[in-house]
Amino acid sequence: MCNGLFGNMRMVCALLVSVNACAFAADDPITEQAYLQDLPVVLSASRLLQPVSEAPNAMTVIDRDTIKASGFRNIPDILKLVPGMYVSYYNGNQAIVSYHGTTDQYARRMQVLVDGRSVYLSPEGGVDWEDIPLQMEDIERIEVIRGPAAASYGGNSTQGVISIVTRDAADPQQLRLHALSGNKGAGEASAHFSSALNESLDYRMSAGFRQDNGYDANQYSIENDSYSTRQFNLRTNYHPNTIDSVDVQFGYSNGVRGNGYASSPINTPHDKFVTSSFQQLDWKRALGEGDEFSLRYYHIFYDSENSTYTGNPMPGYLISDSVTSWRDQLEFQHTLNTSANNRVVWGASARLDHAYAPSKFLIADQHLSQRTLFAHDELRTCTQCVLNIGAMLENDGYGESYTSPRVAFNYHLNEHHTLRVGVSRAYRNPSMFEENGYYHFQIGPYLVVGLQSNGGLQPETVLSREVGYVGIIPEWGTTLDVRAFHDQIGNIIYETTGQMVANLIDAVQSGLETSLKLRGDKGQLLLNYSHQTITSNTPGYAETMPTNSISGLYSMPNINGWIFSVGYYQNGTQLAIDRPAYDRQLLSRRTDLRLAKSFKTLDAKECEFSFVVQLPQNGSYTDYTQENKFTRRAYMTANMAY
Repeated sequence: MCNGLFGNMRMVCALLVSVNACAFAADDPITEQAYLQDLPVVLSASRLLQPVSEAPNAMTVIDRDTIKASGFRNIPDILKLVPGMYVSYYNGNQAIVSYHGTTDQYARRMQVLVDGRSVYLSPEGGVDWEDIPLQMEDIERIEVIRGPAAASYGGNSTQGVISIVTRDAADPQQLRLHALSGNKGAGEASAHFSSALNESLDYRMSAGFRQDNGYDANQYSIENDSYSTRQFNLRTNYHPNTIDSVDVQFGYSNGVRGNGYASSPINTPHDKFVTSSFQQLDWKRALGEGDEFSLRYYHIFYDSENSTYTGNPMPGYLISDSVTSWRDQLEFQHTLNTSANNRVVWGASARLDHAYAPSKFLIADQHLSQRTLFAHDELRTCTQCVLNIGAMLENDGYGESYTSPRVAFNYHLNEHHTLRVGVSRAYRNPSMFEENGYYHFQIGPYLVVGLQSNGGLQPETVLSREVGYVGIIPEWGTTLDVRAFHDQIGNIIYETTGQMVANLIDAVQSGLETSLKLRGDKGQLLLNYSHQTITSNTPGYAETMPTNSISGLYSMPNINGWIFSVGYYQNGTQLAIDRPAYDRQLLSRRTDLRLAKSFKTLDAKECEFSFVVQLPQNGSYTDYTQENKFTRRAYMTANMAY
C-alpha cells in the first residue's frame, strides 16, 4: 500500500511542481492583499464563521464562478470537484453521492443541507437530488465538510456534510434568463428575478423546467430512465431595523421519472410522478459584540406515486411502491463571544418525520421524533493556536441517546501555513426502513416479501483521526490543502444473504487527499487527488470505493469576451456493495470542454452563449451498473441578464 501511495504522490507532486514552475508563473504576480481577499471563509464546519485554516475539518468550497466554468448541469456532478467524492448514477434520474463510504443506491451517510435545511429524506434515507426544489443558477456556493461532522449536524453526517448556500434575496435587481439544448433529450429553460419592494423588503424568485432522456438503451437497458422537472422558488428577506432579519423561503418541484426494466416481472417500465415542496422561516437577531441569536423552522414534503402492472409470468396485477413523507424541524442557535480569545455557539433542535408507505412497512404509518443539543467552543490558546471542541447529544427516536464529540487543534506555523490535528466520533442512526422495514407486495393470491428488519439495530459508528495542512503562497496565487485520515467504522447496516437488515460490516479506511488551487494572469487551475484503502471483515467491501481518483478544472481568463475551460475526471476500479460482479466499474476517464462568448447588446443587456461537450475516453464508461453507459454528451446554453 505504501509503495502505491507514495508512487502516486510522487506523480502528483511532479505535476504540481511543473505547473507551478511553468504554466502559471504569472508575469505580473497578484498582490498578497488581493489574494487573501479570496481565501474561503466558511460557516458550515463548526457553525462559526471561520477561515478554512481554522476550521476543525478539511473543507472544500465551490463558488459560483467554478460552477459556471465546469459546465455541469446538476449539483451531484459539481461534487466531482471535491477530492475523495464518488459521484455516479443508479439510473438516468437518480444520482449517488458518497464520500469515503459505502456506495449503494441511497448513499445514506452524507448530510445534505440547503440554506441550513436538511434534505436527507425518510423512510429509506438518502437524497433524491433531482427532486430538490433548487436550480443551479440560484446557487451562491457549496461548502463541503470532508469527514465526520456529527458534532455539528448529528446522525447521517458520518461521511461529511454538503452545505448548499443559495443567492441572497438582496441580490442586485435584475432579470436573468437561461436556456439549454443538447443531445439525448437534454433541455432547460428558466427565469430568475430579484428586486426590492422597499428599503426593508427584498425578494428573489425563479421558475424553470429541465428534462433528459437518460442513458442510451443497450441489451441490459432500463429503457425508461428519463426525467422532466418543473420548479419554482421564492425567497424574501425582511430587515426592519439594523439588528433583525427575517428570511422566508418557499419551493415547489413537480416531475415525471422514468422507471422500470423491460425484463422485470414486477418493476415493468412505467412513469413515477414526484412532487416535493418546502417552506422555511429564519429569524436572526444581532445582540451586539458579535453575538447572535437565530431561530429556524422548516417543513418539507415529498410524494412519490409509483405504480405499475406486473408482467410475465403473472401479468396484469396492479402493484404500488408509493411513498408520502414530510418533516418538521425547529432549531435555535446562540452565538456569543465570551472573551477576546473565545467564541461559543450552542443550540438545540426538535424534528418530527412522518412517512406513509404501505409497501415498505407492516404498519404503513411511521413516525420518528428526534431531538438534539449541541455546543462548540473555539478557543485561541495562544497567538498561533486554535482549539476547536464540540459535541452533539442526540436522541435517535428509538429510545437511545448518543454523544458525538470532536476535538481539533490548528497550529499556524506562520500567517500562511497551518497544521491541523483532529479526532471525532460520529454515529449514524438507522433509517425508518432499516429499523422497521417490511418490503412486500400482494400479487393476486401471493404475498411477495423482500427486504425486512427485526428492529433493535445499533447505530453505525465512526472513529476518525486526521492530520491536515492548509497553506498559501500569495506570490504564486497558490492554495494547497492536504488531508491524511484513518477511520474505524463499526456496525455498518446492510442486508444479509437472507434479505434481513442487520449490523453486518466493520471496516478501516485510510488514505491521503490533496487539493491545489492556482490563480494567475493565465487563468485558474484546480487539481484534486485522492488515494484510499479499505480493509473489512466482509468480502468485497474493500472494493466499494475507488482506490485512486483525480479531478481537475482549468479556466482561461476572459479574452475579448471569449472564455475557455477544460475539466478532467478519473476514477479507479470499484464495485458498489449492492451490485453483482458483472457491474464492476473499470477505470474511467472523462474530459469536459466548455467554450463561451459573452457580450453586451446595444441596450446594455449582458448575454452569453456557451458550448459544452463531455468526452469519455474510449467512447464510454460504466456508471454504477452495466445498464448505464455514459457516452459523449454535448449541449449549448444561452444566458441573458437585464
